[in-house]
Amino acid sequence: ALPISGKITVVGAPVVGQDVNFIVRLTNLLRDRTTVKVNISAHSILYTRRRMHELLTDSHCITLDSNEAKEIPLCIAYHQYEDRLTAENMIQVRAVCISQNPEEMEIVEKDIILENPKLIITVSEIVMVNKTSTVQISFINPLKKEVKDCVLVAEGSGLIKEMVTMKLGSVKPGETLTVPIKITPYREGQRQFLCDFTCSKFCNIKGSRTINVFPDGSPGEVLLEASQK
Repeated sequence: ALPISGKITVVGAPVVGQDVNFIVRLTNLLRDRTTVKVNISAHSILYTRRRMHELLTDSHCITLDSNEAKEIPLCIAYHQYEDRLTAENMIQVRAVCISQNPEEMEIVEKDIILENPKLIITVSEIVMVNKTSTVQISFINPLKKEVKDCVLVAEGSGLIKEMVTMKLGSVKPGETLTVPIKITPYREGQRQFLCDFTCSKFCNIKGSRTINVFPDGSPGEVLLEASQK
């Protein structure tokens, strides 16, 4: 094995729609100066770690003194991966370090998971059994381009008897899309409201919220009961 220690570190929290910055750090474990060639690549991958699309290739030749460490900063721009991510939003970065002896090699890998934007779920009223209430779901487009073919799916045991699917069209850059969904709960207690948002640039953005469903009664009675708990 090559007496080189390698580490790949992500800079910041990677989010879909933004550039992905990372650093490859190499440390010479020998007492002598050494020179290594570093081949760096990045691919979008499935959850099985199978490579799908090449996103980046880079190569460096680095000389390291005894116990010296050097860093290579790199960036995968959004336009390099925007149409190449899989549903898992995973990128694998690999650095292959090779010395003058081709049999000596050190391979360093890191899987990077990019976060999707968040869905904001708002309930601004008291929710009661057999009474219709409104749940609002908001999505903010963080990209500098329009997203199209937006579809929202919502469900919730005890809240909605049948899954709701809504086709919502497009959302412009920086625009907030707010979707009201009517629910008529048929069971009281704590219930989970679940939703899934998909569009041309984001796949399966999931959101959830616990909704307290009170027994059927007047708002005043429900508020009094809630305040006494």
